[in-house]
Amino acid sequence: MLAFLKRYRELFLVVALLLLPLGTWLANAQRGRELSAFEKFCLAATSPVRDAAARLMGGMLELWYDYVDLRRVREENKILREAVAELQQRLNERVEAEKENERLRALVEFSRSASGRIVAAEIVGVSPSHRRAILVAKGERDGVRKGMPVFTAEGVVGKVIATYANTSEVQLIIDPGSAVAARVQRSRARLTVRGTGEDEHMRLAHIHRTADVLEGDVIVTSGTDGVFPKGLVVGRVGRIERKPYGMELEGEVIPAVDIAGLEEVLIAISSGEDEGPTAWAGPSPRAAE
Repeated sequence: MLAFLKRYRELFLVVALLLLPLGTWLANAQRGRELSAFEKFCLAATSPVRDAAARLMGGMLELWYDYVDLRRVREENKILREAVAELQQRLNERVEAEKENERLRALVEFSRSASGRIVAAEIVGVSPSHRRAILVAKGERDGVRKGMPVFTAEGVVGKVIATYANTSEVQLIIDPGSAVAARVQRSRARLTVRGTGEDEHMRLAHIHRTADVLEGDVIVTSGTDGVFPKGLVVGRVGRIERKPYGMELEGEVIPAVDIAGLEEVLIAISSGEDEGPTAWAGPSPRAAE
């Protein structure tokens, strides 16, 4: 027992100092008399301890309430973030659906203006053998053959260079090995558009340096290469460089089709077994907007 009292003597002393003025105050409050000098001294001596205890208790309560509020705010923020993410996902899905509907509507309207058979094909990948070629989800079972033209409502995309049962490989017009026979829509000057390997521009070729061609002119297919029907938009003339020497001018053509943004294309199918791709009659020439 003595060992226990010695061990906790400081705690007992603090409790006694706290309880003594409290008991004295309660007793005096019941009798309704003034406190003695000793009682006032005890109250004054223990007031720092009482004040510190009160501040500590108040601080602990405040921290607890802050913690509870913080937990509540965090839970609410989590719920709000999940709700915002769900709404954003729904919005993205709606935007994608609207864009897909616009593309498909344009393809349908374009195909209706043509007199031959056209199939729509979704792009499913890139060619494993060519740097600037794509794979589309239509193949021999759908009537697709090598050499058939591929395009969208905006203009020329490329031509089929290989076919498989359910897919086909399409060489893009921007491929360095691509060449499209074309004309200047305004002046009817003949030229060839060759790929550069870049999405943003192709180059003019086989056009005389005195030919009537200006920056901004629309370039359309001439139909003389045995691949593309006449009148499809290839692109718009960009920079032109007329050198004082040589027989041909140099310049670039900006593709009419956003190659990097392609998702669906159209393939012109020949109407007869012995007819080539040029047997398909395309729509009237369409200038780029």
